[in-house]
Amino acid sequence: MNALKHIVFGVCALALITFAGFSNPLQAAEVKIGVVNMQQVLTSSSAGKKAQSIIEQKMKSYDATFKKDKDALVSMRDEIEKKSSAWSDSVKQQKFSDFQKKSAELGTKEREANQEIRKLQERHVQPVLQKLEEVIQNVAKKGQYDLILPSNTILFASGQHDITNEVIKALDRAMK
Repeated sequence: MNALKHIVFGVCALALITFAGFSNPLQAAEVKIGVVNMQQVLTSSSAGKKAQSIIEQKMKSYDATFKKDKDALVSMRDEIEKKSSAWSDSVKQQKFSDFQKKSAELGTKEREANQEIRKLQERHVQPVLQKLEEVIQNVAKKGQYDLILPSNTILFASGQHDITNEVIKALDRAMK
């Protein structure tokens, strides 16, 4: 995601520099601008779909594992709530201690899983973002664009400026 931030920052800086250099409206009208929906590129391109699929598979695997652990915790909690009045203080303490221990273990497992998911995203999405940066630069040169902006940084752009589909096709070709 750092690469995406650099892209956005660089594009915004370029926009400021470009528009600051135009002193009259006629010159500003000559600027060719393109808009790219970066999220759509990542979710619609072949490389983005592949990376997302890998991440989703790992997340489903973790979800299945955590569901079992969460169900076990719910069962333990229900047992404590229902039977604690009949237990001695030492049994209550032991059951409650076991519950807290398993709850803490689940929290640790979830944090570790989140770190693993972030690593997967870096490993599989980062190369796509790097290639995407190259592709956008190539599309800009080929289409003689003066400025290409990510759609999430602008308030409005007419559809004629949207080059998302062109970028998706170019990224698919570049990632084969």
